Amino acid sequence: MDEFPIEVDKNSPVPIYYQLQHGIATLIEEGGLRAGQPLPSENELSRVYSISPMTVRQAMARLVDAGYIYRQRGKGTFVSNRPHHRRLERLTSFTEEIARTGMRPSARILHFGTAELPQDVGLHVNLAPKTPALRIKRLRLVDEQPVGIHDAYLVLKDIQITRSELEQKQSLYQLLGSKGLQLRHGDVTIAATAADEEAAQLLHVTPGSPLLRLHRYSWSVSSEFVEYVAALYRADLYEYTIRLLR
Repeated sequence: MDEFPIEVDKNSPVPIYYQLQHGIATLIEEGGLRAGQPLPSENELSRVYSISPMTVRQAMARLVDAGYIYRQRGKGTFVSNRPHHRRLERLTSFTEEIARTGMRPSARILHFGTAELPQDVGLHVNLAPKTPALRIKRLRLVDEQPVGIHDAYLVLKDIQITRSELEQKQSLYQLLGSKGLQLRHGDVTIAATAADEEAAQLLHVTPGSPLLRLHRYSWSVSSEFVEYVAALYRADLYEYTIRLLR
């Protein structure tokens, strides 16, 4: 193996196992090691860094406990899937958020067509029953791995968008912005739920697996209701941070 870009200083007061553990964890967090990538054996790491196998074993065990890596009997040690992290501070699209991390967002359209705004959504935003909407249901992927399902209803009064435009642009918010419709603010509710048969199949999990359920209502800069989204995310691959001020 080639030596990792990790410094192990044997004269440092910081324990060597921690230096190795921290170095590998940093590589994973910064994308230098990707999910599913195999790691060198403990013997290889011991030889390359001229440290004892016991020291390497301690570092690797702590990385396993922290969820950075996992072992498969007879196959070796691999980088774990890490949760995709999103801060709830700004109204941004899935595409924009994932692209900022250096990963590749994509989508598979499951449904694109006219529909009626769900009755409970209409009541929430003071719109008449059976208000016409554009329904867009998509499977969201990161580096080709399914992480979420977005089921969106859009009330578009003065513009139209096509399926081909969305497939080309990928980001719905960027597509709306290119047509002069800017979103200003949104309300988000997050709760826990379990995967039903359809969600489990799309997200590659077993039925009953934990998911994050998100409901978002969004309005334009002119305070007109534009979008309702019901989203499901794999709880093992997605996490949110909310900043609170006092």
